[in-house]
Amino acid sequence: MGSIKIRADGSTKIGLGHLVRSKALADMLKEEFDIRFYSLQISPSLRDEYDESGVPVTVIDNEEEFLCSLNRSDIAVIDGYGFDCAYQKEIKRTGAKLVCIDDLAKGEFVADLIINQSPGAKISDYNALSETQFALGPDYALLRPSFFGSNTEFSEPNHRKNLLICFGGSDVQNITEKAVKLAIDFKEFDKITIITGSAYSDELSLKKTLKTCKNCNYHHAVSEKKMAELMFDADAAIVPASGTLFEALATKNIVVSGMYIDNQKNNYEAFKNMNVFIDAGRFSEREIETALRNIKHFEPIDIVDGKSPERLVSALKRVGQTNT
Repeated sequence: MGSIKIRADGSTKIGLGHLVRSKALADMLKEEFDIRFYSLQISPSLRDEYDESGVPVTVIDNEEEFLCSLNRSDIAVIDGYGFDCAYQKEIKRTGAKLVCIDDLAKGEFVADLIINQSPGAKISDYNALSETQFALGPDYALLRPSFFGSNTEFSEPNHRKNLLICFGGSDVQNITEKAVKLAIDFKEFDKITIITGSAYSDELSLKKTLKTCKNCNYHHAVSEKKMAELMFDADAAIVPASGTLFEALATKNIVVSGMYIDNQKNNYEAFKNMNVFIDAGRFSEREIETALRNIKHFEPIDIVDGKSPERLVSALKRVGQTNT
């Protein structure tokens, strides 16, 4: 069994997306590889999820600790915007193979494999080595296990009564509360489910808003399984064009989506061009209101086929085979 060492961080400031999708990859690979995870910053709830899934977590004080752990028999997986080409070269000097999880295609890459789940990703976007392999598009969606394997179908237009609102692990702009207020005023939903992440810092304000809503159900820092359960139960979802969008699509929700930070731009534009979601732009009040009115009339597209685990296992095995 080969060894894979994953390096990613997450916090209120940078969000939890890198940790969540790295965890998704770890779960896909752990039956075929020995997986270990390394982080400078990791939320307690996500660390617990890693522990429960049998993936050891090492909290490091500096990058040198991670680099010193690598050897020629390892595959290093890095997911983070601060891991530039100079850092990648440091990893390669250890003799380890290198996999980059990326969604920006900025700068130079010396990776053996690049994973980018965005539907707009192309090999020509990357300044990479001629021998670099690629795993691009929703066929390689980095979804956690609980989001696979359901026979759920899209709801009919007249039955889209359960709305879910989730803006990821931190939501530093508190778009959650804005969307909740508009959904309550819209008065078309029998149930509104709100999920906030462990790094969300506006919980007191949100709870004041929810006191006036009898059909709202609030959940904070939920587990992977609970998150999937709530998404499968929903008919429609308001989510950003982040990893949460892939989860909402996999659970067959009618999706309202947009972008509020630049690293969501590629996903947003590509999925928008494919007419996969109802566009909410930058999540202004007017844009959210218009999108809510369009939920009953939207014709969904099924874009996540649930076969990314076997594709990613094959891709990592190909990388590992070049170690010997």
